Amino acid sequence: MSKGHPTARSAKPGGMGSLPCTGIQALTTLVHLCAAILLSALSGVSMAQAMRDPTRPPPQFLDPAYETQEATPPDSGLQTIKRTGKRYLALLNGEWIKPGDKAGEAVVVKIEENAVVLSYPDGRREMIGMYPDVELRPKQATRRTAGR
Repeated sequence: MSKGHPTARSAKPGGMGSLPCTGIQALTTLVHLCAAILLSALSGVSMAQAMRDPTRPPPQFLDPAYETQEATPPDSGLQTIKRTGKRYLALLNGEWIKPGDKAGEAVVVKIEENAVVLSYPDGRREMIGMYPDVELRPKQATRRTAGR
C-alpha cells in the first residue's frame, strides 16, 4: 500500500486506525463485550420477573393452601340478589333467603333490588346493601320530543 492510498493504515502499534492488536487487548475487549451482554441480559430477566402475566390464574386456583392462608370474610354477608317475577331472593352468608326467613338471630323483613332489611329481637333494624361503598342514585328520566 502506498502512503497516499485512502486505505493505508498506520504501522504504529496502538495508533489510530491500526488493525493489528495484541492477544491481551483482544481478550480484554472480548471480556468487556461478554460482561456487557451478560448485564443487559440479566437486567431484562429482572424486568420480566417484575411483570405480571395477565393470563395466569389467580393464586387461589394454583395453590389450595392459599384459601386457608389469606381467606378474608366479605365486608357484608350479602353476596347477590335474584329477582324472579315480583319475588326477590338473596344469597346471605352462603344461604338463599326470602322475606320472613331467619338469618342468624334476625328475621328478613324485606329484600329490595340492592339491599336486604333485617330485624333483630331487640328491635333494631339493619339494612345490608349490595354495594355498601357506592352511592346509588335513581335514574333521571329524559324527556324526548317526537321526531328527534
